[in-house]
Amino acid sequence: MNAPPRQSPKRPGPVTVRLVNMPVSGVERPSIALGLLQSILLNHGLATDVLYPNLWFMDYFGLETTQTLISIRPEDAVVDWIFGAAAFPDFAPDHEAYLERLQPVAPQLAANGLTKERLLALRDQAVAFTDWTARKIAARQPKIVGCTSMFQQHVASLAVLRRLREIAPDIVTVMGGANCESVMGRTTHAQYPWVDYVVSGEADQFICELMDKIVAEGRDIGADDLPFGVFAPVHRHVGYPTTTAGDGAPRAVTEDIRDLPLPVYDDYFAELSGSLYAGLISPGLPMEFSRGCWWGAKSHCTFCGLNGGNMSYRAKRPETVVAEMAEMVRRHGTRRIEAVDNIMDLAYFRAVLPDLAALEEPYVLFFETKSNLKKAQIKALADAGVHWIQPGVESLHSKVLTLMRKGCTAAQNVLLLKWCRQYGVRASWSIISEFPGEEDAWYEEMATFMPALFHLQAGVTVPLRYDRYSPYFTRPDSYGLSLKPAELYRYAYPIDAAAMADQVYFFQDDAPAPTAQERPGLRAVRRRILEWRRVWRDGPPPVLDMHDTAAGLVIEDSRPGGIGMTLEGAARAMMLAADDGPPEGRVFDHLEKAGFHHAEAQEAADRLIEARLMVRLDGRLISLALTKPHKKIPAPSAFPGGHVAKGKGLVEQLLAAV
Repeated sequence: MNAPPRQSPKRPGPVTVRLVNMPVSGVERPSIALGLLQSILLNHGLATDVLYPNLWFMDYFGLETTQTLISIRPEDAVVDWIFGAAAFPDFAPDHEAYLERLQPVAPQLAANGLTKERLLALRDQAVAFTDWTARKIAARQPKIVGCTSMFQQHVASLAVLRRLREIAPDIVTVMGGANCESVMGRTTHAQYPWVDYVVSGEADQFICELMDKIVAEGRDIGADDLPFGVFAPVHRHVGYPTTTAGDGAPRAVTEDIRDLPLPVYDDYFAELSGSLYAGLISPGLPMEFSRGCWWGAKSHCTFCGLNGGNMSYRAKRPETVVAEMAEMVRRHGTRRIEAVDNIMDLAYFRAVLPDLAALEEPYVLFFETKSNLKKAQIKALADAGVHWIQPGVESLHSKVLTLMRKGCTAAQNVLLLKWCRQYGVRASWSIISEFPGEEDAWYEEMATFMPALFHLQAGVTVPLRYDRYSPYFTRPDSYGLSLKPAELYRYAYPIDAAAMADQVYFFQDDAPAPTAQERPGLRAVRRRILEWRRVWRDGPPPVLDMHDTAAGLVIEDSRPGGIGMTLEGAARAMMLAADDGPPEGRVFDHLEKAGFHHAEAQEAADRLIEARLMVRLDGRLISLALTKPHKKIPAPSAFPGGHVAKGKGLVEQLLAAV
């Protein structure tokens, strides 16, 4: 029996707290961090609203510009640099040098009209935008203004809080979010005096206490009266608190999330409805059902810097999940729901998915999962409306996966992609490369069998990035690394090298990366991925289907170079026996029991592998053909977390109609 939904909190009196979501962040969804804090504060009786300058930025600078900036890697610091003139008016980095270094790593900028000249103009215009935004924030005379900061929001948040201090000095300023965790939050507080309070970590349990104290005492809260994880003006005089855990800077953790309220998204939907681009945006509903990572708590993936170093897994009660979804859908009129969890609770296969599957009108759901899910589990996800997952594939070679400590194999990853295509579940996945200790020969092996997978969903290739809190960061010597802040940050922040190392989230290795000539295997994999994506882009997705008939196993194959055929005898038996990717020995045992000699079975295996109907991975034989019929994969526009329509023609039509 599902628990009854909680009621939306009422809004008391004149606004006391204004929470702010600065550019750039996804315009197709509200901020769950701010929506949750707003809900907690409203339930406490503090009048709180959430403002969305990320949407104002879209209207101010245009949808195309906004979406292009969102697409840039955060370590390239483009938005931080753009807001630098507003945040740090006395800082004059070498803009030409920055833009020269930026061009080869972010070619989409120029491709979408953001030339050097346009970017310099944006930097100048951001000063006016920041002033306009600050005045709009201050208009209702809040006592407290708090900004959330993640990825490319940090300098924009610093800019607007600085301008607020200049035009409304009585307003108390606060920052929090992923960019403010532990030593990053301490550095933000120490370096930028116009920020009064910085929250490091999860504020759910003490946000009401903190806001009450700020309302009563302003900037004068004593060190002993502050919650753990909060940096305050007093610390600039008496010194900053320390802890023996992590990097030595406090980080608050909410031990139990089961009774947290639902987030409030009314302000986002009201703001979106008035946007010039509202007709191009199909919003999604971010929802949280767990924090941390149950796999990372057992085996921290070497590249993962999520969770501020605290992998402790905390989940909501499964029996509340469907009711909470229903309440959010009722409030906002969309059935798109994006779970922001790092990893789905495995208990959902027993306690949640059956209830979702029983709904007359299913939700459109996204979850992050591990990649070693079984066929029945993928079907259960599809039946429940989970038609989009991010399964953490990361590689198609088991030795690379072992370096990552992923706890899965290449064979399991290929099978996952197969079952996702079978049951119509879109999978977002990538091949991460350039791990310490990897061998290029592994990529040569990957490249040889990848064309056999072209009927499955294409991924992307991305180079390894060194994140703060990852094992690569916390134990660089163990991996032969010498890490330093990603180099483009120095054009965004006016701080010295020591402060920069404590400020930023992304790092790079001092050692030069191997040249393309030194990595022919990796180059081959990248070419394969481009070919794979081109096949899916330029026509209907290729198919590799099988269906059994009296005449034999009929194979339909529209992959590049594919040939349809009918399989009989040992080849037919082997294709069917290898459907679930069993160990090779088991497949041969099955054929022997069916009356086929070993040599006959071996010949069939060789012929099927040569025809790209089967692959041999990790001691397993995997039949690649889907069982006909298979379900259709959702279009990219169906992403549960929301979608922004593309096409300048449509934008121009909308603007012409205004």
